[in-house]
Amino acid sequence: MKKLRRYGWSCRLPLLAAAVLLPTAASADFLVVSQNGLHLGQDSRGVPGYVANKNAFIRDLGHWQGSALPQMTFLQEVMSQADKDALKPAGGSVNFSELKGNSSYLERYADILVNDSGATLAIVCHVDTAKLVSAGATVQRPPEATLISDSSSGSEKLVWFLDYHATFGTGGPKARRGEIAEIGNIVKALTAAVPAGCPRTSANAVIVGDWNMNATDPAFATLAANAGFGKPSFAPNVKTSLNAQGRTTSPYDHFIWDDNLVQVTLAALPAQSVCSTRVAVVAGVLTPTSYPAFRRNCSDHVGIAAVVKVR
Repeated sequence: MKKLRRYGWSCRLPLLAAAVLLPTAASADFLVVSQNGLHLGQDSRGVPGYVANKNAFIRDLGHWQGSALPQMTFLQEVMSQADKDALKPAGGSVNFSELKGNSSYLERYADILVNDSGATLAIVCHVDTAKLVSAGATVQRPPEATLISDSSSGSEKLVWFLDYHATFGTGGPKARRGEIAEIGNIVKALTAAVPAGCPRTSANAVIVGDWNMNATDPAFATLAANAGFGKPSFAPNVKTSLNAQGRTTSPYDHFIWDDNLVQVTLAALPAQSVCSTRVAVVAGVLTPTSYPAFRRNCSDHVGIAAVVKVR
């Protein structure tokens, strides 16, 4: 299995991504997928069966065929119309966050847990990080934090995952940079003390989602400093957003983590039939045979996937 080379932001070097073969469930790893759902639960005029077919995509996404690993899937842009039961894969569980936003536009985060090889992966608790935002700071959609317990190695290891969708239009790049920097403060607060509603905490944290920003932007270095990351890393930082014609345009979807504490390796997953096309995971990125079909039937972002191991 090849490992992904990782660089801190101070290096300003391009990230080199390498696809990997999925290890077996005995490897003490688990699969993590992140996907912007593009108004998940709302209909799209002119696309027959849009809601039902997209729900089927999320179920397949949350339980990827050909993977024997336990899996966590994190979703952004889950709307009030979304049906939790319709998104649940066989043998899985689904959690919805509170509605998030500071205007009439509101959306949720969601996470999906599937254990195929025994109950080695468990959710300890969820935290709405709105209560951890620093005084005077603004985060339009504060992340939903999920504390995961992984016992696949034979001993329990804990890691936080923060599901995040950055602001886009309001305030432009300046507001986005301020938000991204503040995410580091949220991570620091979350890992430094046991948050309300949780029995424990952990120093380990991974932030996933749609950042609406290239991961080489200086805001991510500020995030890492605020979070106290010793070896900040990011992946895949390749074009994942899609325009109306289905062309990839911007590198917006990333995993951000401290490589001293957590190993994140971009996944390779076999193709399955979803969104009126075939979709595989190549070097950690959902890769459709037809990007226009994926854009029309599922989302304006291709998701990202990695195998995660707590060191």
